[in-house]
Amino acid sequence: MVVDGLSDTGLPDAIYTHLQPVFGSRATAQTWNLTWFSVAGSNIFSNVPFVLVAGKWITRFAEPTLMWKVLALATTFAGNLTIVGSVANMIVVESAREHLEVGFWDYARFGIPITILTTVAGVLVLLAIR
Repeated sequence: MVVDGLSDTGLPDAIYTHLQPVFGSRATAQTWNLTWFSVAGSNIFSNVPFVLVAGKWITRFAEPTLMWKVLALATTFAGNLTIVGSVANMIVVESAREHLEVGFWDYARFGIPITILTTVAGVLVLLAIR
């Protein structure tokens, strides 16, 4: 509901208009740029609100079908970046607290490289099969 209200303000369109030069005009550049923007956006704003906003931009990309897949992949894998990237991460860390303490940087030490590697591998597969 809040995201729909935000969409009605025109802010998502204004954000896209501002970012369009960064995304580029070629599908491959758009793929990588949307990927990393989605990983960051999903961790800053949370996956669902980010997807609801960014999903409104997809038809403007060179290959919308590919970009839907990229958005899904990147926002899903983004959840591995930090503890707060996914509710499941927070549940596991909280449940494990009795046995061990997992801090933000303890988690990020593994979450960051895992997110980068799996995201790169996934995007390469999407680009190969498009």
